[in-house]
Amino acid sequence: MSTENISSQHTQLEPEPEQTPPPQAQKRAAGHVDLLNGSYISTLVKFSIPLTLSFLINMAYSLIDRWFISRLGTDAIAAIGLGDQMNFLVFTLGSGFSMGTGIIVARRIGEGNREKANYTATQAIIFMLVTTVLLTVVLQLMLPFVLAKFGASPNVSALAQAYLSAILFGFSGNLLSFQINAIVRSTGNPVYPTIILVLTTVINAILAPIFIFVFNMGMYGAGLATASAQLIGCAINIYSIINGKAGIQLQLKGFRFDRAIIWSVLLLGIPSSIQMFSVSITRIAIFKMVAQFGENIMAAYTLGMNVDFIVFMFVFAVGVAVEIATGQNIGAKKFERVFGYHKAGIKILLGVIAVLGTLIFFFGSHFTAMYSNNPIVIEETQKYFHVSVFAYLAFAVGIVSARVISGAGSAYFSLAIVAGSILLLQLPLIYILCNVVHWNQVGIWIGSAGGYGLFSIIALVSVYSKKWMQAKV
Repeated sequence: MSTENISSQHTQLEPEPEQTPPPQAQKRAAGHVDLLNGSYISTLVKFSIPLTLSFLINMAYSLIDRWFISRLGTDAIAAIGLGDQMNFLVFTLGSGFSMGTGIIVARRIGEGNREKANYTATQAIIFMLVTTVLLTVVLQLMLPFVLAKFGASPNVSALAQAYLSAILFGFSGNLLSFQINAIVRSTGNPVYPTIILVLTTVINAILAPIFIFVFNMGMYGAGLATASAQLIGCAINIYSIINGKAGIQLQLKGFRFDRAIIWSVLLLGIPSSIQMFSVSITRIAIFKMVAQFGENIMAAYTLGMNVDFIVFMFVFAVGVAVEIATGQNIGAKKFERVFGYHKAGIKILLGVIAVLGTLIFFFGSHFTAMYSNNPIVIEETQKYFHVSVFAYLAFAVGIVSARVISGAGSAYFSLAIVAGSILLLQLPLIYILCNVVHWNQVGIWIGSAGGYGLFSIIALVSVYSKKWMQAKV
């Protein structure tokens, strides 16, 4: 089918009567959502709700730790912020591979080839297990050297090292669970990963105060509680997939690594990792610029970003849903539905952001007061909110658009859009407003918002260029 013939189908966004999916595609686990049929908004909402819940629950790991750690002082809050930057950095090294696997599995599901989807999943899970164990050892050895590059005070760095050295014990389990959850979602089941995350978050909430205060382990105890919960969740995930309860059937008999499959996943995963790595590098650079204004501003930025991430979880959930829907519908050759899901995703997020943005603008200081009674931190966080809320919709449009492109398998195009926007546009803009124009930390807040605006324009134009539609997966 030529590009012209594909493009001509996009003028009709409402689906035509659908054919019955092949028998392989009808074998579904509980919680499955049919992304190949039905109305765009209702289907996307049904898929996105458990995704949003799972992302918010996942975020609760750090919020729980931060609530308990905040009782140890402002330096401890700043150390958690520093730890988050480092944790996000190392997480990107493996999460891209999971995203690449999910894209391929979604395409195979759309084609009705569940056996090939299971085979790809098996190869990817075993590969992730082996590589993350080796990576954990390397990261433990490099931790002091990497933290020294952030420019924080010695006390903040020491607290961050204690937290991260414990977190790394659960690093392999966390990434392996992320891999399994991404695969299960790509089959059309967003419910199972949510159940696992609810369980592990409850475990973390129970263990955190015990390790931090009862055993007097402080920052190390917060990290150890999270790592323990992640390892327990991973064990449950492994048990579920071995017994076929997660909708994926591992093919372990006579297992040997299939280089072609691993390479295909890497071809999609590497640009996804680089894309996330570029985001991580930008965040680190921003955090380093924030650090020059002292611990109060670092704490304000950390707390402000926590609220931003609550909004971003809704954006990421809809974005992932659109990405999976894109992969499945391209596999099923229902190209017009890809654009229908893109528009539906933006409409949904417009409503969500209108509500959340208003609440944060007027009442964000109440959240800050839960974690700090420092009036400077509360005031600076409120200034941050009064800028950041205006970037939420732009960020949403950019993410949903980029997810369409990556879901189609055009990973390098998506990489160019995201990494190019934040590294070549957003980061220089932040630096200029902060250090050249001398708007200080306010320049950082405004530059971040302006960068997201540029990102949204580039991503939206790229979607409707349709250059990504012929990607081979």
